[in-house]
Amino acid sequence: MIDQLTDILVDQAKAAVRKGAAFAAIAVVMLIGAGFLLAAIYMAIAASFGAIAAAMAIGGTMVTLGLVALAIMLQRDPGDAVDPAAVHDDAARRQKTEDDMLFDLLVHSAMTGYATGQGNKPRMQSGFDKMVTDLAALGIFDPPKGHMETQESHDNPNTKKAE
Repeated sequence: MIDQLTDILVDQAKAAVRKGAAFAAIAVVMLIGAGFLLAAIYMAIAASFGAIAAAMAIGGTMVTLGLVALAIMLQRDPGDAVDPAAVHDDAARRQKTEDDMLFDLLVHSAMTGYATGQGNKPRMQSGFDKMVTDLAALGIFDPPKGHMETQESHDNPNTKKAE
């Protein structure tokens, strides 16, 4: 009984560490971007209205946003942050969690975007295929079976065709 409880706690702690690491990495990137945006906004306001007005406007906005975020956090149920206990049979351990699938989708979409920017069509197609597989695993949609054919419409006689 105690072994089962400790296994549950260890699994929850590992999941919390993974989520925390992912959120920390995302937060660092977003904070750096926010810093540059705030610097640009400050320079624009300071050029138009002066440094004191710019500092007061940005400071007041940040305090207001912080208070709104604090009010929202205080209204949330603390139990929402705790994941329910996972089933501990071997089949459940081998299956990917939704978080793992979402992380795979994030990685595959980033790789696809990079391949698209580089003009690498084989890697781009491979990335799109992986993204479709990830979305299908999440249950978003079922991938099309085989090749989809389109039918030409002959409704508009004004349509010109290259022959």
